[in-house]
Amino acid sequence: MYYSAGTYESFAKPEKPKDADKKSAYIIGTGLAGLAAAFYLVRDGQVKGTRIHLLEKLELAGGSCDGRKDVSKGFYMRGGREMDNHFECMWDMFRDVPSIETPGVSVLDEYYWLNKHDPNYSLCRASEKCGKDAHTDKKFKLDKESSLALAKLFMTPEKDLEDKKISDVLPDSFWNTNFWLYWQTMFAFQRWSSALEMKRYLCRFCHHIDGLPDFTALRFTKYNQYESMILPLVRYLENHGVSVDYGMDVKNVIINDTNGKKVATQIVYEKNGSQQTIDLTEDDLVFITNGCCTDTSCYGDQNTAPDISNVRNGVGESWDLWKNIAAQAKHGEYGNPDNFCSDFEATNWMSATIQTKDEEIIKKIIGVCKRDPREGKVTTGGIVTVKDST
Repeated sequence: MYYSAGTYESFAKPEKPKDADKKSAYIIGTGLAGLAAAFYLVRDGQVKGTRIHLLEKLELAGGSCDGRKDVSKGFYMRGGREMDNHFECMWDMFRDVPSIETPGVSVLDEYYWLNKHDPNYSLCRASEKCGKDAHTDKKFKLDKESSLALAKLFMTPEKDLEDKKISDVLPDSFWNTNFWLYWQTMFAFQRWSSALEMKRYLCRFCHHIDGLPDFTALRFTKYNQYESMILPLVRYLENHGVSVDYGMDVKNVIINDTNGKKVATQIVYEKNGSQQTIDLTEDDLVFITNGCCTDTSCYGDQNTAPDISNVRNGVGESWDLWKNIAAQAKHGEYGNPDNFCSDFEATNWMSATIQTKDEEIIKKIIGVCKRDPREGKVTTGGIVTVKDST
C-alpha cells in the first residue's frame, strides 16, 4: 500500500496481496514496532491472525512502553513517550483500534479529544537552584556560529556523518545555548551521541522547532502508554486471532545466504529452560526488533538503589540476538550492534516514578510545575529539566 501526503491513497482499502492466505509471520518482540507490524499484516496485508505469532521474552507486552503496579515497589514504568500530530503510521493504526475505556470510539478519537480539551504546554521548562524557574523564557539563545552549524548539519548527506559524534560537527558555543538544553533533554542526546541520529531528528521534527521551548509541540495519552495504547492494541490483535507467546527468549535467527538471496530458515529460542527451534519456509515472514534501549533494566525501590553490578557492556538479550545475526553477515550487511551497546556508562539513564499522597511532596511539585497534579489535567507539560544537573 502506498501513502502520499493526502487522503486519496490512505482512505482506500488495499487489495489483498497474492498468496496472503499462505503467509505466516513470526514477530520477535512486542514493543510498539512489533505490535504495529502485526496490526498492518492483519488490516492491510489481510493475513489471517491465526497465522501471526508474536514472540516475547517478558511476561508483559509493550517493550519499553510498559507500566505496571507491583505490590512491593508500587507503580512503575521504564519511561514515557513524547508524541506529536504527525506520527502518520501510528495514528493511521490507532484510528482502527477500539478504545477499551470508551465504547464506540477509537484510541485515536479519545486521544484527539483529550488533547483538544486539555492541550499540552509547560509553565516551567527548566529549573535551577533547588526548584527555582530557570527562566529559559521560550528563547533558543543561538549565536550565529551555532545557527550556521545547525543549518549545515541539517543539509549534510548521511554518508558524511557516519561514525561522527555531535561534538564533531557543532561548535563549543552550542553547548551553552537553550536550544541544546531543550534538545538534549527532550530526545536524550549527549555530546558524544551520533551526529547522524541528530540530523535525522532535526529533519523529522523540524516542524516542531517552535514548540520545543514550552512543549506545545507534544501530545500525551490519558494514562501511561501501556494502558492507553499497548493494552487496546494487544486486545485488537488477540480478537483477530493473533497469538502472543510469552517467555520466548529468542537467541538467534539462522539466515541462509545463497547467491545473494537471504532467507531466514530457523528461529532459535529458549523457553522454560530448554532450547527449541521453529523451522521456517519461504512463505514465513520474520520481523525482528534488534536492540532495545531498556534492555538489562534494573529496579530499585523506596529504600534500595537499583543494582547495576551485573550490567556489562554489550550484554543483553536483544543485543545478543542482534550480535548472533550480525555474525552471519558476509559484508557487515546486518549492522554493528556494538555501536549502540558497547558503553553502558555513556548510554544508561535512571528514572523514577513518584507514587505519593504526602502533601509536602505535592507542594514541591506544585512549586516547580505551577500546577496541581491532583486536578487530573496536564501537570508538568512534559519534562522539567534540572538545569544544574545537565
